[in-house]
Amino acid sequence: MLEIIEIPISQLKPWEDNPRINDHAVAAVAKSIQSFGFNVPILCDQDFTIIAGHTRWKAAQKLCMTRVPVVMLDLKDSQRKAFAIADNKLGSLARWDDDLIRKTLEELKRENLDISVLGCSDREMDALLAPYREFNWAEFDQYLAKKDESVYGILQFKMTFALKEKVEAAIQKYALENRIAEKDASILGGKILCRLLGVNS
Repeated sequence: MLEIIEIPISQLKPWEDNPRINDHAVAAVAKSIQSFGFNVPILCDQDFTIIAGHTRWKAAQKLCMTRVPVVMLDLKDSQRKAFAIADNKLGSLARWDDDLIRKTLEELKRENLDISVLGCSDREMDALLAPYREFNWAEFDQYLAKKDESVYGILQFKMTFALKEKVEAAIQKYALENRIAEKDASILGGKILCRLLGVNS
């Protein structure tokens, strides 16, 4: 049975080489702690180095908390590092059931719960709440047909580096002489090739 203890936050030490970037999440976690309490303990090793919970630790500091709940694990240094990475990575493997998350969020909104405490951005929330819509391939095909004139394909050519430099110089010279303007060098080359081959561009 794991024992949850409460210790002064000053006793905890962050893992200095923690590869997880979490500063952007601190404010959201702090808001969650304010709303629901500190319900997930920080995991640390026997030396009080944080294994999992760096964001909660920073959020607690932001909230000026003096004590936090922790679970202490007796792990070797290599085990601590491996567990810390696994704890973050494994959580990211799960995904939402779109229908169920939408249903749950709608229920929470009807109950006037402040769903901003859930950690989702406004854009993410709009996407989660958006009604499911079957992708219309016919509309997409029509869209592509209308955009045909502005959609570019790429033709690949191989030549020596020395020849490549000469071709690039010739393209620039031809463009200047014939007043062909185009910021994108690859599109410029395509326009000149079409003109030389007698193809409408």
